[in-house]
Amino acid sequence: MMNRIATGFLLLLSILCISVSVYMLAGMYQEDVKSDQTYEEIRKVFDQEKPEDTKDPENEDEVYINPGLLELHEKNPDCVGWIHIEGTKIDYPVMYHPEEKNYYLRRNFHKEYDISGTPYIAEICDPEDFDNLILYGHHMNSGAMFAHLDKYKSESFYQEHKTFIYSTLHGNETYEVMACFAVPVYTGNDFAYYAFTKAETPLEYETFVETCRKKSYYDTGVTADYGDQLITLSTCEYSHKNGRMVVVGRLLREDD
Repeated sequence: MMNRIATGFLLLLSILCISVSVYMLAGMYQEDVKSDQTYEEIRKVFDQEKPEDTKDPENEDEVYINPGLLELHEKNPDCVGWIHIEGTKIDYPVMYHPEEKNYYLRRNFHKEYDISGTPYIAEICDPEDFDNLILYGHHMNSGAMFAHLDKYKSESFYQEHKTFIYSTLHGNETYEVMACFAVPVYTGNDFAYYAFTKAETPLEYETFVETCRKKSYYDTGVTADYGDQLITLSTCEYSHKNGRMVVVGRLLREDD
């Protein structure tokens, strides 16, 4: 009799655990769908049809500003850029809210709660004056946000995707991937790439660049000189305890 009661209890407990797991998975799926829909609507704004000619033919130095990005900035002034990497799902607005650390960690473009968050610039950065602009994004199981940075662990993927586009209110910029690596963080003895934004000396800049290149999975052949602007893309990485996957790009030079 006792064995039957124990067996029945274990069965009931198993059913309850399965039900809770299914409920949680269904909830996560619904959140992913809602998040995808939100950003698909935002992409439609960013990718809106461009005017055929918005430049002054007499002014060759005039910069073309994406009208979609301008509209998004007007809707939410925290939206200061757009990041796009061909061959990945990385195609998102970039937010900047220096008044509060990690403000967009769990917020969407509309400042509503969203477990996926929104890619954002580290609050220690100044988007108008930097040597290294640090962008954070979640590594979602669905492949959303910055999860596809993991693709850069493969040199063959890098060979087909050597550049990425960062659009700002000053125009579109092309960055050439310089280094790709995974490291543990906040260990007390790690490579603090997340703390480097503006070099005090040329040596500090050169040390950062060389450390990135030495840690890279492979040699891209790309380096940077003091004065070159860098963008560092960062997301969680799971082969290390408290790991981060990092992709560092250098602004493409006119003579490249």
